[in-house]
Order: sequence, then structure tokens, then C-alpha cells
Amino acid sequence: MKKNNLFICLTIMLIGLLAMQSCSKNEKKIEESGNAIYYWRTVFRLNDYEQDFLKKHDIKKMYVKFFDVDKSWDGEQPVPLGTTIFLDSVPSNMEIVPTVFITSEAIADYPLFIDKLLTRVIDMADVNGIKFGELQIDCDWTESHADEYFSFMKELKAKLDPKGIALSTTVRLFQLGYETPAADYGVLMCYNTGDIEKWETDNSILDTKDVEPYLGKLGKFKLPLSVAFPCFSWDVTYSVSYDNENEKYMRGIEYDKYDFSDTETFKKLSANKYKINVDEDDYWTPNYVRHEEVTVEEVLDAKNMILKNLSSAPIQFVMYHLDSVNLSKLSDDDVEKIYR
Repeated sequence: MKKNNLFICLTIMLIGLLAMQSCSKNEKKIEESGNAIYYWRTVFRLNDYEQDFLKKHDIKKMYVKFFDVDKSWDGEQPVPLGTTIFLDSVPSNMEIVPTVFITSEAIADYPLFIDKLLTRVIDMADVNGIKFGELQIDCDWTESHADEYFSFMKELKAKLDPKGIALSTTVRLFQLGYETPAADYGVLMCYNTGDIEKWETDNSILDTKDVEPYLGKLGKFKLPLSVAFPCFSWDVTYSVSYDNENEKYMRGIEYDKYDFSDTETFKKLSANKYKINVDEDDYWTPNYVRHEEVTVEEVLDAKNMILKNLSSAPIQFVMYHLDSVNLSKLSDDDVEKIYR
């Protein structure tokens, strides 16, 4: 009888040890030290400035866009687009977080691609020698597809947990008013806060008056958060509506294309809006352009507003994104003010 009891005790202990080893093997670890940054280009290649930037500012985590998921041109199937090509190896001392952007239209059909998405991420990481312990989903879901997004996140997390892979998600300001998604944490996007499609918008990248209405919801949001800030600029172009010459519709986004000192071509309408002198028979050139950039002071104002309303300190601060053209406009002190 005593031998049987001893055997049972030893068996229970062995099962417990195996369970502990299994948990240790699949334990998820979220990087909380150092700083973080996004890499959002379709070719992964770091120039000398960008490599120095990572070292100088103690950046330990890089969210790298792997690919997008959108509907095909005929609107029938969700397909991967904009796949990143790795021409350089990722830094060996950097935690790389594969990030996948999913449109609201595509998330509606997530059962068609959820397994393919995970397989594609794993395969891309293997081919490029990337070890990862976290996957991030960036989805611009709207209210009409909120249910599908939350279901997708729940199912994806269930697939990642046994592998010991953490799941994070971006959180846009308006999404703070909804339920908490199934994720280990979120990254609050403190950029693209305004309506880019409206000509009347002053700055769609970041305007503190667009942030204010959502501050009261921050303290009630239960998901732990990192916070991401913009360090980029662009030019948003518009054309006059055929039906109403007083209406303007968005044409697209340009980067470093326009020389606004050319006063013959660009007539200044306000601090950052211009009318483009266009020939009447030129249907290809837009009629108006709005130049958008964000000062360090504006970023810090938004940062202070958010910190005052968060229920707990953010996990990390994140900059969007790693690009020497825009980052070189900032001083080292500017960058440190954003990060600390």
C-alpha cells in the first residue's frame, strides 16, 4: 500500500515538473526595456544613419511590417500585398516583431486567411533568419466589422498561445470606446488622428484637438498599452469635384515631391495649404495640396495629455517610423524628449 502511495506521489511530481518545463518553454516575454520603433517600408535595408540611430537611442524592439492583407482587385478574396523584401539582415540584438496590416474590408473574411496569415509570417521569418516571440496585428477596422475583428483576435491568440508567441495589436483613438481585444497588450497610435480625406482638416497626422475627445476613455481601457508617436511628414493632394467646384476630393499622398518656394506654381492659402496652378486641360495634376508635418512640441503636448489620462505607465514609447529622411530633421535631444 505504501509503495502504491509512493508511486502515485512520484508520478504527480513528475507530471508537475513536465508541466513546469512546458510552461517555461512556451513562456511569453514582452520587451519592456529600452525604446521601440516601427519599420514601415517594403524593402528592409538600413543605411548608416538608421543603424546609428538604433544604437544611439537604445532601441530594443522594432515592429517590422511583413505584409498587408486587403481584398483583391475584384473584391472577391483577401490577398497578401506589399510584402517586405529583406535585403539586409535584421540587427542581431534587436527584438523583431512581425507586423501585419489588415484592412477593414479584409478582416470581414478572416476565416479564409487566418491560418494562411500565420503560416506566411512563420515562413517569412524562417527564410530571413528572424526569430520572433511576438506578432502584431494592425487593423483599421470600422464599426461595421468590429465583431469580425474581435473574433479574429480571439482565434489568433488561441493559435499563438500554445507556441509561446505573444499577440499585440494597434489601437486607434476611436477604438478605445470598444471592448478590449484578445491581446497581450496594445500600441496606442497617437498619429493619423484627423480625417485625411477632408480638405478642411488642418493636420491629419496629429492635432491635439483631435486627441482630446478620447482622453476620458484611456483610463477605462483595460489592455496594457505602449504609445506610438509620429516622426514623418507628407503632402496630401486634392482635386475639384466634377459635380461641385466648391468640393474637393482626396487624390493621394506624396513624399518630398513639391517645392513650395515656387510661388508661380503654388499659391499659399494658409499656413500649410496651397492651390496648384494647373492648366484647364490637365486632368492628371491635382488642384490643391496640404503639407503636413508635426513639431516636437506638438508631439510632447499630445504625450503629456495621454500620460495624464492613462491608468498605468505605458510599456514603451514607440516612434513611427525608421526613416533617415524624416529622423534627420530631429535633434538627438528631440528624440530623447519623445522617448523618455
